[in-house]
Amino acid sequence: MSQFNLLDEKWLVVMTGEKGETEEVSLKELFRNAHKYKQLAGETPTQDFAVLRLLLAVLHTVFTRFTATGEFYEWVDVDADTFQVKEKIDEDDILEYKRDLYTTWKTLWKKGEFPDIMNEYLERYRHRFYLLDEKYPFFQFPEIGELDYPYSATDNSINKLNGKILEGDPRKPRLFMSQYQTGLEYSAAARWLLYTNGYAPSKSGNPGKKKKRESTGVAYLGKLGGIYASGKNLFETLLLNLNLRESTCVQKPIWEVEPQINNFQAIPDNLAQLFTYPSRQLLLKANEENQIIEYRLDLAVSNFEYAPNLKIEPLTFWRYDTKLDIGKWKVKEGYVPKRHDPDKYFWQEMQTFSSIEEKKYNPGIIEWLTILQGDDVVTGLISLNAVAENYIQKDGVVDRQVYDQISENIGLLGKQENGWLTCIADEIKNTEKVIGNTIIRFARDIDKIRNLQNGATEQKTRTQIFFSIDLRFREWLINISPQDEKKDRTREWKSILREEISQQGDELIQGAGNRDYLGYYIDKSNNKLENIETAYIRFRANLKRELGVKE
Repeated sequence: MSQFNLLDEKWLVVMTGEKGETEEVSLKELFRNAHKYKQLAGETPTQDFAVLRLLLAVLHTVFTRFTATGEFYEWVDVDADTFQVKEKIDEDDILEYKRDLYTTWKTLWKKGEFPDIMNEYLERYRHRFYLLDEKYPFFQFPEIGELDYPYSATDNSINKLNGKILEGDPRKPRLFMSQYQTGLEYSAAARWLLYTNGYAPSKSGNPGKKKKRESTGVAYLGKLGGIYASGKNLFETLLLNLNLRESTCVQKPIWEVEPQINNFQAIPDNLAQLFTYPSRQLLLKANEENQIIEYRLDLAVSNFEYAPNLKIEPLTFWRYDTKLDIGKWKVKEGYVPKRHDPDKYFWQEMQTFSSIEEKKYNPGIIEWLTILQGDDVVTGLISLNAVAENYIQKDGVVDRQVYDQISENIGLLGKQENGWLTCIADEIKNTEKVIGNTIIRFARDIDKIRNLQNGATEQKTRTQIFFSIDLRFREWLINISPQDEKKDRTREWKSILREEISQQGDELIQGAGNRDYLGYYIDKSNNKLENIETAYIRFRANLKRELGVKE
């Protein structure tokens, strides 16, 4: 029997007020009132990212077929009953189609809310949005529950679906024990279903009854260095991440495809398909109390791994890999997703936004925002968000979540060769270099004076200096206007940086003990003494040299 239709049932958590008030809404309610909600507010930022991608898949599907006023594009042949595209767009019409898609986006942005066509489309697929259904359970595969299923799908406790519980060795204390439970409400299970599909840790495939499977690796979203933009409300956030202009391929979200494994073998070529791709095959099991109590998971979800140079993914950082598996990918090197460094602040990664460097590639979302600011369509402050799960033990265990947010004027994203994007990237690189050559070197010298092999002082100092400049960098960045003089702003930041480094150095020498002043001789004749005073003098000289400011 079909149960819990996501179009009507309340399962999406949104923030409704300035004080953080939240409520659950249905999918149709969310699109109808997105302009009234502040943001998604699920259990974790990574869960929100998975949900965001589902919402974007709906938007890409609808607005590549319908204009902002709910009319068909003249370039697209849409079936009047299913609202599906009958055939791909003619190559001769692509440029006109892209122009119309951009017009649709600008009309939506100006209007500030979604039209009725959103929910009209969803109603056509009502039968595909039941959480529990014998034939079409949402985002699930009934065939993995069949007796003759050829692989060894595994049954899991519901707590492994809940991303806030790290379920490991049963002999060890559980983290987030208060979250441990024997069943999940349908609403929470629907959210965690999307999360698990995207972030399930790496597992080796169990030998099947009839076939042997390869290791699947971590689920797709776990491979990304997730990044997305956010605006003043949920509507703006959705639009800022909706690059319609480049969505000229026929969109094929999961609910328009029969839920059979063989239908999900190819690498996605459109965003609706990519955003709803099943990185894991799942099947939920409920009890008579309307709770999800366990789920079945197939570790060999599909043959989809993120291929190099597949740049349709807009919401990730990138790196250039020179050691690709040529047997698998037919190329020796190429661009692959770059995961976030959990030990760095998000603004430190902003230097990768400058694609002027050789073999650097910007996140697609940055390129899209650059177009919007260049056309003066979007102005003022926006926020950029970094989100990811950090894994350990060969991606087999979730270690911690990565989430950070920075705000800046969108006008800083201009593509001029010597524009703000390059200027800020240069300042970040210089900041890291200056810190390494001054206060970190001073801390390293202290470790040597104290004969500490574990680098305790250096490690503590590195943490403290980046913590101390973090808030000040964010304040500096958010107050930059595109019209400001770059020399003035960079001089301002160098002054701030010098102040923080100088203070940190003073604190190190003020905390010195007798052993630090006794030091050690660095020559055999015992004439040249190295102690904290000589190290401090060198630190001040290095600071003066690096920042080029008067002592």
